[in-house]
Amino acid sequence: MSQTKFVVVGALALLGAIVFSGRLSDPAPPATDEASAAAGGTLRIGVDSAEPAYYKVDGVTKGFDYQMARSVAEGMGAEPEFVEMEFNELFPALEAGKIDMIGAQVTKTEAAERKYDFSAPYFVTYVSFLAPKGSTIKSRDDIDGKKVAVVEGTVQERYLEEQYEDVTVIKTPNADAAVRSMGRGEADAFFYGAPYSRSVIKGAPIPLTEPIVYQAEDAPIGFVVREGDQRKEQIDEVIEDMVLDGEWVKIKTDYFEAVPLSEVFREKGA
Repeated sequence: MSQTKFVVVGALALLGAIVFSGRLSDPAPPATDEASAAAGGTLRIGVDSAEPAYYKVDGVTKGFDYQMARSVAEGMGAEPEFVEMEFNELFPALEAGKIDMIGAQVTKTEAAERKYDFSAPYFVTYVSFLAPKGSTIKSRDDIDGKKVAVVEGTVQERYLEEQYEDVTVIKTPNADAAVRSMGRGEADAFFYGAPYSRSVIKGAPIPLTEPIVYQAEDAPIGFVVREGDQRKEQIDEVIEDMVLDGEWVKIKTDYFEAVPLSEVFREKGA
């Protein structure tokens, strides 16, 4: 699931000038595959099923990442095909050529950009701490000395290790397991992407506190493709068009109305 941190930059510089590079030993997909996906073929998009990024209601697919990825594919002239899997399965699937692009709130990090290519950012996000009702954790400062659950492989795991020295990190395979670890008393809190907080609270088997939300730093979110995939340029162009013509802010407002709009996009007229 994704995950977080972002840069506040001026005007057209971000989408037009930020260039993300990657390093991956696996070869890029054959040019014929790229051409077909960009000209009426299929773009296979790996997604992690979680509200509000990608989910289904009464058989109808919804979600911020779903709508963004679908618009990107259509803007490229490709037919989107969504492939659902666990977050930790997305990158192996991309490397193996089972999918062409990841659209699951993935944050650009130095480690990730050494292996993959990231598109221009299509979102900036927030992180949050969740705790059981009655917890003494009321702010970020209360996390010191606590046991905090994370979903293994997410940016939150790295954040805890880098930014909180006096914290015991409890690694779990998914959000449900993290919440259950709090229920068993194995973890005092759960550190996760803020956009998912409400759905976690709604589905939790134990009552949880209101999320402690804060804006992360220096980690925009983008679509991920294999290193050297020529479709990255097309993806970037479609994202910039969506921001400038207002489509991006409409989709964003449908799912993240309560989340403040970052200057990254505000200064572009969004």
